Amino acid sequence: MNQRPDQNLIPACRNENPRQHLLWGLALVILGTIFLMDRLNWLDLTQYLGPQAHWWHFLPLLLALGGLIRLLTASSARQVARGLVRIVVGLWLFACLEHFAGLTFENSWPVLLVAIGVQMLVRGCYGRGTKSREEVAA
Repeated sequence: MNQRPDQNLIPACRNENPRQHLLWGLALVILGTIFLMDRLNWLDLTQYLGPQAHWWHFLPLLLALGGLIRLLTASSARQVARGLVRIVVGLWLFACLEHFAGLTFENSWPVLLVAIGVQMLVRGCYGRGTKSREEVAA
């Protein structure tokens, strides 16, 4: 296989957004500090969350947080749509685990269809937010 000399052998990395890394880092430091303070008995999370609260019920909120961060750092309609869907899915999962407003996985699964449908509508109306092959090759 002969390769052209101008061809790059190292694959191109995704275009990283430093604001996204800063927000994720800040969020994880804050969450880690809160949980560490709870484990060291400097803070009693059950006082604020209730005795029935399980830590794993809050994992879907990380998905929603990721959606919020994507929304805040979005540079295209596609990223806004993805951020909104992540927020909706994360909040829906949390609501089902906590049974807010009587929501369960069984009675509220159509929320996922609506969220994904909205994302597809946004992508259809505003484009995919990706560059064409000619722009990438140039």
